[in-house]
Amino acid sequence: MRRGLPLALVILATATLLPAVAASPSGPGAWRHDPLWDDGNAELCAYEVTWPRYGHLYAGRALLVLVKEPWAPDQNVKADRPRPGGFDVLKLNHVRDVPTGVYTYHQLASVFLRRDDARLVKLATSSAEACGLTTTQKVGDGALSVRSYFDGAADREVPWPADAVAEDALPALLRDWVAETPPPTELLVFPTVLDSKLTKLAPRPLAVSRNDTGRVELPGGRFDAVELRLTGEGEWRSYVFERAAPHRLLELRTSDGTRYRMAKCGRVRYWEMHDPSGEEWLPPNVR
Repeated sequence: MRRGLPLALVILATATLLPAVAASPSGPGAWRHDPLWDDGNAELCAYEVTWPRYGHLYAGRALLVLVKEPWAPDQNVKADRPRPGGFDVLKLNHVRDVPTGVYTYHQLASVFLRRDDARLVKLATSSAEACGLTTTQKVGDGALSVRSYFDGAADREVPWPADAVAEDALPALLRDWVAETPPPTELLVFPTVLDSKLTKLAPRPLAVSRNDTGRVELPGGRFDAVELRLTGEGEWRSYVFERAAPHRLLELRTSDGTRYRMAKCGRVRYWEMHDPSGEEWLPPNVR
C-alpha cells in the first residue's frame, strides 16, 4: 500500500476493479431477460413423442429450439446486420417428425416473440407428408395466411383477434407464470397451425391453473416441476415446466392423446452440429 493513502480510498479503488455481479432478474417475464440468452447458445430439447393419427397412437420425436436473435423489422427476418428500429426476439422452433405407415409427417413451427414484452412478431409453419403440403404465416397484427393442398384448408386469409395468443407459442409464453407471478385465470388461445388440415381456426377461451407437481422423472432425468394446465370445453392441455429458470418444458400432454417427454436438453450451438456424427448428441431413441 502506498504510504499515506487513506484505507477507504484503497477499498474503493479495489472495488472498482472487481467484476460486477449481475442481479438476478425478477418479476413477470424474468426468464426472458436473463443474461443466459446472451451467451450465444440455444436451448435445444429433444422429446419422445406419442402422437394420435388415423385412430392410432404413433411414436415420433420432437425438437424444441429456443434462442435469442436480432430482428430486422424491415424484412421481418433475423437480422444479419443492425437495422433502424431493430430489437431482440426469442425464436421458438418446434420440429416434429412422426412415421405413419409408409410415410412420415415432417412438421415445423417457427414462433418469434419480442424479448421485451413477449408480443408475437411472426409465426410460420409447414406440415408435409406424402399426400401434400400445408403452410401458414402471420406477421405482426395481420391475418393468418393459409396455403394448403387439402380441401377445407385451401388458400385463405383467417382473421386473428388482437387479444388471442398462439397455441404454438405456449411452450415459451407459459414460462412467464412458472415462478412467482400468478397466471391469468383465462387465455384466448388460437389453435395450433402445426398441422395439415386446418379446418377449425377459431380462438377459444381456456382456463389457466398452476399446480406444484413436485419431482417428475423423465428419460432426460428427474426435475422439480410446475404444471400450467389449460382447460376448455371438452379439452385440456398440460404443460410441465422445470421449476428452475429458464423453466424448460419437461412434458406436454393433451386430451387427444398427444404426449411429449423430454429425453435431453442442453445449451448448444446446434447450427454447428450438422456434420456426420453430430447426431450423436441426441439419445438413440430420438435421432
